[in-house]
Amino acid sequence: MPTSNVPGEAVTRRGALFGVTSTSARTGRSEPVIVEAFSRGLDLFRPAAALYAGAVLWRRHETMARPWVGFAVIAVLMGFSLLLLAFRRRTTGLLVVEVLLAVGGIFATLLADHPEDVAAGQFTLPTIWAAGCVVGAAVLHGRTGGLVVAGVIAVADVLEVGSANATTWHNILLLFLLGGLIGLAVDLARGGLHRYEIVVAERERLRERERLARVVHDGVLQTLAFIHRRGDEIGGAGAELGALAAEQERTLRRLVSQDVAGLRADAGGGARRDLRMLLGAHEGERVSVSLPGGPVPLERARAEELDAAVTAALDNVVRHAGDDARAWLLLEDHGDTVTVTVRDNGVGDEPDHLLTAADRGRLGVSQSILGRARDLGGDADVITRPGGGCRVVITVPREENA
Repeated sequence: MPTSNVPGEAVTRRGALFGVTSTSARTGRSEPVIVEAFSRGLDLFRPAAALYAGAVLWRRHETMARPWVGFAVIAVLMGFSLLLLAFRRRTTGLLVVEVLLAVGGIFATLLADHPEDVAAGQFTLPTIWAAGCVVGAAVLHGRTGGLVVAGVIAVADVLEVGSANATTWHNILLLFLLGGLIGLAVDLARGGLHRYEIVVAERERLRERERLARVVHDGVLQTLAFIHRRGDEIGGAGAELGALAAEQERTLRRLVSQDVAGLRADAGGGARRDLRMLLGAHEGERVSVSLPGGPVPLERARAEELDAAVTAALDNVVRHAGDDARAWLLLEDHGDTVTVTVRDNGVGDEPDHLLTAADRGRLGVSQSILGRARDLGGDADVITRPGGGCRVVITVPREENA
């Protein structure tokens, strides 16, 4: 699982909230504390399981065909378990060695015990030690690793006993439950940590962009505002320069505010967009935008479709309203619905002429505006008259209708 390069302060907050090891000695990366707890418990489980297997062997060694084989197997398992207490790093290669030792111990039971005892379902030499490699695989590779290794141990058990009885199938079921459930817990913990690290990284990026925005505001924007004022005072060519500076100031201010707000919205979840940020981008010398004070979140696709309809309405102002026409854009949030009004003071048009535009092949109003509003489950009204400009009112529900 990749980790983000977040500052130490963020790591501290993350650890306090979620219980995270900064760098695990077993995997060499940040791990949720639940994963480290599984690993530490497993380190103690292995030697304890080897001791239990040794006690079971000692209790029945006098009735075995070759007890020395059993003691040799237990010695190897105990040695490996103690080695893992000192060697903390866990790799796939080490897991493979552990699985081979478990499988080898299971098949060594055929040498150590009498055939009739094996057929009767006698304990294998490793007994519960073999379950340790199932848990180890689940901790290292999640539920996939746990289920795969559980399958390997199950096959070895069935082949060793020859004809599996109820006890064998019961133990196999427990192995699959163990590997699957612990693996699922590990996957969920790591997935939650990964998602949180993404949020932390976005917040840190937002904090940096806000710092840059303050620098721009305190420097560049104030300089442009000063040039605008001085240009108006000088007049002539200075006024033209001041007008250019004012336009650049508005553009830069809008870009800075939208970029920071967009990052903030993404840090809270990228499935929704603040409609204010999309519509605010249309503000310019000939377009005035009025927006609510609070955010207007919509599902991303709906917000972008509504913005496309507004863009089409503003394009009509540029193309047909006249060179001196201005437009006003108003966003209203009614809770369950949102309304966007685009009004201009242009030359206007005859209502009948506008309604029959689609028949003449001009689809801007009928498709780009009215069609999009209908697709979003809302409606749009276009009101115009010659010399009275045009007003487009688009109302759509905030959520898609079921």
